[in-house]
Amino acid sequence: MPILVDYRACDDSPACSAVRVCPKGALRFDRNKGKIVADNSKCTACSAPCTQVCPAGALKYYATMEELKKAETEISSSTLTKDDLLEQRYGLRPGDPRELGPNLYHVDCDNFTSDVLRSDVPVVVDFWAEWCAPCRVLAPTFKQMAAEYEGRMKFGKLDTEDCQEVPSRYGIMSIPTMLFFYNGEIIDWAVGALSREMLRRKIESVLARTAS
Repeated sequence: MPILVDYRACDDSPACSAVRVCPKGALRFDRNKGKIVADNSKCTACSAPCTQVCPAGALKYYATMEELKKAETEISSSTLTKDDLLEQRYGLRPGDPRELGPNLYHVDCDNFTSDVLRSDVPVVVDFWAEWCAPCRVLAPTFKQMAAEYEGRMKFGKLDTEDCQEVPSRYGIMSIPTMLFFYNGEIIDWAVGALSREMLRRKIESVLARTAS
């Protein structure tokens, strides 16, 4: 079963989870090309774990190479952008994960202790990276929630490429991951590009627990 990498959607990350779980070694990160490449001479029928863990939906299986070539032709003539594809996949329009706003602060290795662990109100920290597609999908929702819950909970964003010590300390294995802190301790967490409703429920749950 040949596999196609849709480069319109692919994050091209050296830490690609799909590459790590490929049981046949058919996927790898080519450092010279700076992208994920597929070797379909190694790709055989399996449970397709690569397609299941690809957050951008960039990997697709086809029954034959003829079908794959047809899909490549259709992709080459497509006008859809990466953001278009992510919106189709998640139902949310991606934003810029670097953007800050009301009650949304930059957190790094230097201010993590003072701004997060020593905060007198609950803090949620979004661990993200610029190359991460779901991080961009989550960004507008996280920014909106920050403004809505100003005065009740602080919202921080930590770039895992700039600060690696903190994610390592808390065992962050995938992004986006949101950790909820209170009195210096993790009291809840969430992984992935949560919808507005799911994130709101998580926030309300944390606020209810910290109010007692």
